[in-house]
Amino acid sequence: MAKVVDQVDNLATIETKQPQDGERRYKNSLFYSIAIWVAKRLMYVLWPTKVFYKERFNIEGRAIVTCNHYCRLDTNPIIRTFYEKRPFRVLLKEELMRGDGFVSRFLDQIGGIPVHRGKADIRATKRALRALKNDEQLIIYPEGTRNKADTKEMGPIKEGTAMFAIKTKSPIVPMMHYRCAKWYRKNYFIVGNPFTLEEFYDDKSADVNMKATKKIEQKYAELRKEIDEIVEVYHGSVKKYEKAHAIEGKCK
Repeated sequence: MAKVVDQVDNLATIETKQPQDGERRYKNSLFYSIAIWVAKRLMYVLWPTKVFYKERFNIEGRAIVTCNHYCRLDTNPIIRTFYEKRPFRVLLKEELMRGDGFVSRFLDQIGGIPVHRGKADIRATKRALRALKNDEQLIIYPEGTRNKADTKEMGPIKEGTAMFAIKTKSPIVPMMHYRCAKWYRKNYFIVGNPFTLEEFYDDKSADVNMKATKKIEQKYAELRKEIDEIVEVYHGSVKKYEKAHAIEGKCK
């Protein structure tokens, strides 16, 4: 990531025109629009998920939506809940979007940006930054890979999320799955309060992204504590959780 940061230091003047350089490889089609509509509803039936605090996500412009990562289905509740009628971009590993088969076309249609993991992917970085500069919303899995052990503990958060947020001055919306999605097993998903890294916007130190990442890690630690208490202590009842903590609000 350090190499990427070095090469995008001068991207403050990124063009804010319509996406270029093959942002989407395929033109929108009725077939894929229908396929996306069906897939969203089918996944809800097969992998039911209760979402806590939808109302916290009230941002219309640019934003970085982050989430812990268990499996390929993790994006489903995010798309279904918040992106039925508005565009978004999502960073995905390049292998999923390779070729021109149904899966790669489908992921391209929903806004996928392929990323070559394990190396400095300058092209993917520029596309992500351009999307944010164009006031689009970008979904990122900050761990960079799946938690295959299905544990509560998140893997190390990469510095890329902090770099994107600082360079584009975008708010971050943290989200979290309670556990890995499995067929017909009810799961839980929570939306955290949006926050910014504005205290780092003018920080020119070499370790600014590392320092900012620590704040992101702290926000996720707080979010894990919150969802665990709602599910394990109050059995999924936000009303009981809010009553116990004298919180004014309502989970939709």
